[in-house]
Amino acid sequence: MLTYLPFALAVITAASVVIAGGPFFRRAAWRTGLIDRPKLRGVHGEPVARSGGVTIAAALLAAVLVQMMSARALGVHGAYLHDVNHLYLLLPALLLMGLGVIDDVKPLGAVPKLAVQAACATAAWFLDFRVEFVNLAGLVEFDVALFSLPLTVVFIVAVTNAFNMIDGVDGLCAGTGFLALAGVGLFALYGGEFQLALAIPLGVAALAFLKENFGKPKAFLGDSGSMLLGFVVAALSLRAVVTPSGALSVAPLLLLLSLPVVDITVVFFRRLLQGANPLQADRGHIHHILLLLLGGHNGRVTAMLLAMAAVSAGAALLTGLQPALSGLALALPVGMYFAVYAAGGYLSWRNLRNAGPATDLAITLAEVATEQGPEEAFNGPEMVHLLGRAGITAIGLFNEGGTRVWSAGVPDPGRDTLTLPLYAAGRVRCGRLHLQGAGNAGRMAFAAHLLQPLYPAFMEILDERSTVIPDTVRVST
Repeated sequence: MLTYLPFALAVITAASVVIAGGPFFRRAAWRTGLIDRPKLRGVHGEPVARSGGVTIAAALLAAVLVQMMSARALGVHGAYLHDVNHLYLLLPALLLMGLGVIDDVKPLGAVPKLAVQAACATAAWFLDFRVEFVNLAGLVEFDVALFSLPLTVVFIVAVTNAFNMIDGVDGLCAGTGFLALAGVGLFALYGGEFQLALAIPLGVAALAFLKENFGKPKAFLGDSGSMLLGFVVAALSLRAVVTPSGALSVAPLLLLLSLPVVDITVVFFRRLLQGANPLQADRGHIHHILLLLLGGHNGRVTAMLLAMAAVSAGAALLTGLQPALSGLALALPVGMYFAVYAAGGYLSWRNLRNAGPATDLAITLAEVATEQGPEEAFNGPEMVHLLGRAGITAIGLFNEGGTRVWSAGVPDPGRDTLTLPLYAAGRVRCGRLHLQGAGNAGRMAFAAHLLQPLYPAFMEILDERSTVIPDTVRVST
């Protein structure tokens, strides 16, 4: 029993540093300009400290130090992190955290971030956190040979960015990190490798950070925290989610990381279909869809997605024990995620086919609105064409007092309407859009996403508080 005492002290230390040190790190973030300010894609209306990355990094380092010191003091020499590669892994992890801090203060481009991420992933490969042998559902096992390095780099970089992408609603990234790291820890323990000194304390730190990040947030993870979590999860999973022979077990790995992996995959290919830059941020992630479907309630969105991720993590553990159940285990959680995309119209072939032309039209109209004013952009035939491409039969823009400012198409009282709140700064509501289409209100979520380039023009009209209602025009789809 004494063997586990240093590990327990490490876990307690990780939680204590986050809970007790949170206010200190928040104040430091305010002093250094590490602040998340309200923006169009955001869901908060006040500046919030981006101190989460530094907080959980400090918690992890303190936990590892306490575990090593207490193990040596108690004479339990096998109860601390004795694999030096795990300690060296902290170096690229902290480098990425530092990169995230810089990006949080002054946004960097995608290319330099990807370059540093790839370098850190390469360092992880040299530290034996790599893809070498792959096991597919217990049916076949093979050596990836010369593809080991590129596969490892692509996997680690993809998961790192996937965690960054899901950090869009309160508590989602931290909660997902906790579930993934708990799963990694259990897989490592099941495999007889007592290398939990990174996974479990970091997971506990992420869980404790929900106190700062959930409800009315006091702090955000920021790019520093989301990239730190994503990188460590990705690297550790390559050593933990393995068969007894040491091969990477693909099915439980995908299940354990299902939420970020599914989201980044769908977003990547959807942006390609739209003709958009796959690295350009937008409001088309799974949490954005649920925000529309659930009326903008952050807590419900986070709870629903974390419940799906928990089911998927449970399925991962099941497939680790019974590889023959991989197909069934994969179907349930993936089906839940794709049900959300289907409800929002993101799996409609018609929507996906029209996504590229609609995006081009929206960008063109946004440029017209910038150069000639929103009235010129909204009242021309190009707007009617855009609405037809997006599957919108009627649209209305209302100010915060409920007065109709602009509209197009003829609303049908018998059809469902998607109400899309518009925010001047995060949660400071200044108006709303009403959208109608051939389907139900939920399927208009994709149409709302296609209109995103025009949101600044909508804001401009609402800010002017002017009425620019044109003659009613019909929109055919």
